[in-house]
Amino acid sequence: MPKHPPFIDAVLLHVHQHLDDALLLDELAAVAGVSPFHLQREFKRVVGHSPAQRVRLLLLKRASLHLHFEPSRPVTDIAFEAGFENAESFSRAFKQVVGLSPSSFRQAPDWPRWRALFSFPFSPEVPRMQVEIVNFPDTPVAAIEHHGSSANVYASTRKLIEWRRANRVPPGSAATYGVHHDLRTHAETGYRIDICVAFNRPVEPNPQGVVAKLIPGGRCARVRYQGSREHIPVVGPLYMDWLPASGEEPRDFPPFFHYVNVGPDVAEHEMLTDVYLPLKG
Repeated sequence: MPKHPPFIDAVLLHVHQHLDDALLLDELAAVAGVSPFHLQREFKRVVGHSPAQRVRLLLLKRASLHLHFEPSRPVTDIAFEAGFENAESFSRAFKQVVGLSPSSFRQAPDWPRWRALFSFPFSPEVPRMQVEIVNFPDTPVAAIEHHGSSANVYASTRKLIEWRRANRVPPGSAATYGVHHDLRTHAETGYRIDICVAFNRPVEPNPQGVVAKLIPGGRCARVRYQGSREHIPVVGPLYMDWLPASGEEPRDFPPFFHYVNVGPDVAEHEMLTDVYLPLKG
């Protein structure tokens, strides 16, 4: 990914941290230390759209996740949170951008289109690698096995959330993991990930298709990443740079991620993900 000019990164950070504030171009220009005209022109050249459009896209992205993962939440509440005066204006804007009304998206999301619209990285910077060797314990999990397109992972995630609600396993009570059998970021077919929640009781047959599995314990290299989970830029350096230089050998189990904080209310720039690379020995 190309590197942004520092003042563009400063504006992106400010936008993500103050998404619910009234973000005026003059304020963003002051953050960048450039004129409003220069910011508007360079932001659009580098990012592909204006600062105001980025704000609107982020608000609609967050709203779309609320629609999907909180099916009983009124559209009016989601509209107000996204900065709209009423549900009608929100519905018009949502349909214009997403191509579906909020109610239609809630019933049948078009995830490939959604990903094309909203899959932009929070920051192109690869964070400094801080790798530690840890002993991960055997962890029984309840898992939904996702196969197919990487764009449709949210559909499988919702099934696991439905199962968690039915079995009274709220997000704060048990750790959430992703076992990545495939490390491709974008794949139309053949993509596989197990989306899991720690669960040490029998998993009864259920309509969501959740099954019992085990994340085996053992030595692991662990790296913490903070930022959007659509792009985890520590994975490549962990495998391509750290592993060859470390003298370690990977164990016969795929890398897995611990999603430290989960839920539609977690801002992208505040998402914490621990990446685990299983090691021999």
